[in-house]
Amino acid sequence: MRFVLASNNTAKTEEVAVLAQAMGHQVENYRNVLGETLVFPAETTTSQIENARVKAQFVHQYLPDEYVLSDDTGLYLSAFPDRFGVVTAREFKAEGILGTEAEQQYILDLLRQPSIDRSGYLLAVMGLATPNNRLLTAQGKGGVRIAENSRRGDYIDGLDNIVEAENGLTLSEMSINDVIDYHDRSRALQALVNLL
Repeated sequence: MRFVLASNNTAKTEEVAVLAQAMGHQVENYRNVLGETLVFPAETTTSQIENARVKAQFVHQYLPDEYVLSDDTGLYLSAFPDRFGVVTAREFKAEGILGTEAEQQYILDLLRQPSIDRSGYLLAVMGLATPNNRLLTAQGKGGVRIAENSRRGDYIDGLDNIVEAENGLTLSEMSINDVIDYHDRSRALQALVNLL
């Protein structure tokens, strides 16, 4: 199945496309289909579901015959329940944290104390606006704890390098055929496909 991703984030598009391809689907960025870059509506700071819905519906206005997919992903840490989540990217930006390695180190530094609770996960919420005007949402969790050292794995970048799954490997250490069973975005995409 082909999906058009409602995102201006090239790295996110590449990651979702790789995961989708391993699952037997195709993902293309809306910019390639539409031929222009849109300015998205402002996101909420309270609801990943609402953010995913708004992005999918917004691009679907321009591409009504496509299956328009969107993603809103946040990091959730047990040790910091009032931080990150839906505003993860905004927190990094507010702190001046630029680039994936800096983001990884920032999280590892927050969890540096030996007795701190390292449990945490990534939560992907995906929206899907269909050609018959259905609006679906689904969620997928990836990971169960934050690794104790940095940059474990190279397959998928970002926080995937430091988020360990149920099998003890980071989301970036696994092969693509294995990671689709554990990754937050592939789990959310599969849940959406099941709803179709």
